[in-house]
Amino acid sequence: MTFTTARIVLLALPILLAASFAAADTKKLPPLPKIGIEGKDDRTRVDSTTWPWIAVGRINLEGRGHCTGTLIAPDQVLTAAHCIYNATDGRWGIPMETHFVAGYDRGNFAGHSRGKRFIFDPAYDPKQRLTVRGMAHDWVVVELETPLNIKPILLAQIDWPGLQKIGAAGEMSNAGYSSDWPEIIMRHAGCQAEKIVIETDLVLHNCDQTFGASGGPLLRTHNGAVEIVGLQSGGLTANGQTYGTAVPVWTFRPSVLP
Repeated sequence: MTFTTARIVLLALPILLAASFAAADTKKLPPLPKIGIEGKDDRTRVDSTTWPWIAVGRINLEGRGHCTGTLIAPDQVLTAAHCIYNATDGRWGIPMETHFVAGYDRGNFAGHSRGKRFIFDPAYDPKQRLTVRGMAHDWVVVELETPLNIKPILLAQIDWPGLQKIGAAGEMSNAGYSSDWPEIIMRHAGCQAEKIVIETDLVLHNCDQTFGASGGPLLRTHNGAVEIVGLQSGGLTANGQTYGTAVPVWTFRPSVLP
């Protein structure tokens, strides 16, 4: 399905910005608008000490909240580029001030490392981050200072028809540390890839997610195998319906793998 820019209304703040919540008792958090969740909230808690969830973690940005990231190699974490960009003062974050905490759950975690360098999509422009084109290139790999002894999640070899089949079969899920549950990883299983913005290869989906879930993985789970098929980048409203947006794996896979 093709959309023109004029028909798309971007969600103003949501998933496009890192959440500003630090560690807190989730029971004491004020109620938040569930932007990115349509109808019933289908997210459920998963065990962060088991694979693949132990390979998903929080990207903690010193003084600037958090996003979600996924270990794709012992020393590489995939997340959203807009999470690394400080929109307030218009500059990129510093790798050593970027922390990946794998398998995080209420202060417990399986591994931690600071960043060493960032690998961006050359086509990503932070000034265009609130546009469809910007979201379609909204990925970054954080190279870690210290490799982690945790099994990474591999990148799938798949195309758009294959992604549609995964959703139709109930094999697609999304996971992240949303701002209403910042201390616990939550997952929506059995969601679907709804549409694709052909001009930019931006995938639209109906997985429940909200602030803080940016950078989280869109996963294929089948017969015990788990692969990354996309990266949560934001959300948009088109024709009166709200969608989650994801960068498809075929956009960043050639730049990440040797």
